[in-house]
Amino acid sequence: MNKQKKTRFETMTPGELERAVLSTPVAWVPVGTLEWHGRHLPVGLDAIKARALCLRAADIAGGVVLPANYCSILGMRFPWTFRQNPAVFARNYFDILVSLRKYGFKSIIILTGHYPVEQVLALMALSESFTALYHTPVVAIPEFAMAEGTGYAGDHAAVWETSLMMALCPELVDAGELEQLSGLGSFDLWKKGIQGKNPAEGASTKLGEKTVGIITENLAALAAVMLSSRSVAVPARVHRNALSYFFRENIKQAPDLFSEIAATAGLNIFSPFSHRDKKE
Repeated sequence: MNKQKKTRFETMTPGELERAVLSTPVAWVPVGTLEWHGRHLPVGLDAIKARALCLRAADIAGGVVLPANYCSILGMRFPWTFRQNPAVFARNYFDILVSLRKYGFKSIIILTGHYPVEQVLALMALSESFTALYHTPVVAIPEFAMAEGTGYAGDHAAVWETSLMMALCPELVDAGELEQLSGLGSFDLWKKGIQGKNPAEGASTKLGEKTVGIITENLAALAAVMLSSRSVAVPARVHRNALSYFFRENIKQAPDLFSEIAATAGLNIFSPFSHRDKKE
């Protein structure tokens, strides 16, 4: 009888880890935080999401998935949110990379489900510096960088993150709290710590499953490219593409989002995105 492939680092024996490194020396490092995600989602969403996606990608591409790491910087100014010192944050991930290289991993993918720009840039800079110093390719990306073409470029507890959780961990979505958000505009959602489109009116398991499938397939393809090429040029190229997609998609979506926030707050006359001619 064939044994199911094991990819969870913490459940593997030394022999299993040794064989995994010999077979497919790619390490998956899921990153998240503890942070308010509305009242309908768990505070550990970012890490839970990142690890679940890494596990699915590893089922396809192989490799070993580390436990989710909750060390992150910045976060919502709402209860139950933790913020780490940037120096501690950087040292934490540098030490992890050093250990993974020492144990024989040839390619490393850091997937961050928590993505303030400062954190994404910090992880990318660390990855590229490590790649240059140790000649071990390390890529650090938010999960939406693997969803180009879907329109998903990050939100916070809104349609996209709620849909992803409906697909990955439906038992962690509080349907009652989600229903309470029905009818709320963007400004009211913003006050509740939700940034993006109303999840009560747009989130679905179908959307989540479709997006998870695209992200998973692209992550697996990235791992295959990194392992086959072993090129130290891969991280910088992937990072440039990720940042380009992020800024391009957010610039495209910003006018509608901020105009709606302004309108629901009664500030539509101040919307910087309105191109309509004033009527006399």
